[in-house]
Amino acid sequence: MKCLTTFVEVLFMLSVCLATLSPPADKRSQKSVKPQEGPRKNNVLDRKLVVETPYAKDIIKYHATYHQNVITRNFKNPVLGYVTPWNDKGYDVAKTWAPKFNYISPVWLQVKRQSPNIYIITGLHDVDHAWMKEVRQRSSPGNVKILPRLLFDNWQSADLKAFFKDTSSMSEQKALIEEVKKTCKQWNFDGIVLEMISQIGKYVEKSVKFIQQFGLEMNEENYKLILVYPPFRGYPSDEFFISAYNDIYPYVEAVSVMTYDFSSPQKPGPNAPLYWMRLCLEKLIDNEENPLKESKILLGLNFYGSSYTTNGGGPIVGTEYIELMRNAKINQMLSYNNNTAENYIELKTSQGTKKVFYPTLYSIKKRLVGPI
Repeated sequence: MKCLTTFVEVLFMLSVCLATLSPPADKRSQKSVKPQEGPRKNNVLDRKLVVETPYAKDIIKYHATYHQNVITRNFKNPVLGYVTPWNDKGYDVAKTWAPKFNYISPVWLQVKRQSPNIYIITGLHDVDHAWMKEVRQRSSPGNVKILPRLLFDNWQSADLKAFFKDTSSMSEQKALIEEVKKTCKQWNFDGIVLEMISQIGKYVEKSVKFIQQFGLEMNEENYKLILVYPPFRGYPSDEFFISAYNDIYPYVEAVSVMTYDFSSPQKPGPNAPLYWMRLCLEKLIDNEENPLKESKILLGLNFYGSSYTTNGGGPIVGTEYIELMRNAKINQMLSYNNNTAENYIELKTSQGTKKVFYPTLYSIKKRLVGPI
């Protein structure tokens, strides 16, 4: 997996958990632990913070600290960061660490079919030109590209049929592509991240030619097109996506594979087991030694977690995670599962016992560079 690129959920980067092996110096409860904040002279490796089973109290204490060098890139492959709407801190993270990224994708836009051959881009009220300017200024000139995510939103069956199946589908597709290019020019975007595959149902097999044409026309205007791609889940449709990747990757800047959300409230468990992530990528590569084919894959890393009780549960963000960790016992450490390469912890809270999964420095490094 060393040759593969990556993307991250930018919103929660500051909530990556740091930890040391030292036990607490006294018997205070976790609720009394005061977090440290801001830059530090040494990186997490020098500070001995990347450990397999961190203490809860150290996660609380160090989660808001980071290395003072926010410019030098240690991970040389292309990196895409999403700025998602459920945590505004992502905008600040993108500015601070702009030199670390190749692409930033704020989750802003939706495309709707208004009438035959008429498409509108919504969500433009969220565009922040001042933020875009600052992100670009803080990165090396021309280094970071801003590609808002574009979602096929609330398309009805008649819209999908007209777009993919009817004799007029070519003109429909052309109209949408023209609207996207016009929007990129007007709003100073470098391209888009397209999320459509999970929204179009039975028409997915007819989407390949559209994606190819979309990529070609965006490239002609020097715009980037990154496609959000589903992971391998053992569904009948998986074989199509594996095959379709061969037809898609030459036409797009990259494919952003959704290697996260492995579990759900209906089936609680780890966020993204390492063995499953490897399987998703191996299926696409198919043992073929093709550097271009591999370089187009962006490996998804979740920077959020999940919390489950006997009654269900769901995703949590960094601030929620830290509050949950304050329920940990004195000297309680996170557990580590060698099979999934994820950390987790069981906590007794006022809502009952919760099993919490959240990325740690150790689990992230395992995914970026392999065995530690």
